[in-house]
Amino acid sequence: MALVNLIPNNPEINMSEATIGKLLISKQHQEKATLNCYSPQPSMLTIDVLDKLGRPFKHEKFQLPAGENEVCLSLGNIPSGDYNAWISLGEKTTIRGLHIQSRKGSGNFLQRWLAPFL
Repeated sequence: MALVNLIPNNPEINMSEATIGKLLISKQHQEKATLNCYSPQPSMLTIDVLDKLGRPFKHEKFQLPAGENEVCLSLGNIPSGDYNAWISLGEKTTIRGLHIQSRKGSGNFLQRWLAPFL
């Protein structure tokens, strides 16, 4: 489930163009990532999470109001590993690297052993 929060205005942001911040994962909560962004007008934010081979693992869309926003992205069903998040806001697109650490107790031994080869 995704969550969008409004953030108070920051006068240092260029108010005429969209900005996409870093995609951050809390070390304590590997199940979610947060993204801060600014949209000068109501816009659609799209996040596509792909593995190193380009295989899609997650596709989310968020309708954002104008202004600064914080978006929470659920990562609970994505296996540990390195990914690229393709993030589009209005006409702006950027790619952010994403590393999901191994979750203790997740998966069985064979899945964890084979993960680097998949």
